[in-house]
Amino acid sequence: NTLNPGDLFPSMQLQLVGGGSLALPDDLESPMTVVLFFAAIGDPLPPALAGFEERRAALEEQGVSIIAGTVDPEEKLTDIAAGLGYPLAYGMTRADGDSVGAWWEERRDHIQPSEFVLSKSGKVMFDTYSNSPVGRMDPEETLTLIKYLNELRAKAKIAG
Repeated sequence: NTLNPGDLFPSMQLQLVGGGSLALPDDLESPMTVVLFFAAIGDPLPPALAGFEERRAALEEQGVSIIAGTVDPEEKLTDIAAGLGYPLAYGMTRADGDSVGAWWEERRDHIQPSEFVLSKSGKVMFDTYSNSPVGRMDPEETLTLIKYLNELRAKAKIAG
């Protein structure tokens, strides 16, 4: 079952390239977090991940952190992770994919793109799922929507 806005993101422990781990949603610290799960990253960096890296500072100004994850092994991701300013998880499993309702490609045994924006409390604000390399969360559109949501919150505080 896919996750819907308002659903609590399921608990999972992600292993991070370079050491350490991150427990989702328990370790969320930012008001919002973009979570990007991809099949295999490869080299060069996929446009969506590169786009989020290009907009990382602007997203941080809006109170947003980013984390990405893939089925790839850590050794394949070391150089790629070094060029990112956000954590990259490796070794995602079928159980991880199933827990968020992701499409899983049996032939190549990997998760298909599943992307989420989570609140600090771990609730899904919005998400996208794809069963192919097409149909991913656009970094610029994501930033625009987050700015809009923050503007609405600011107006509500002033009015309230």
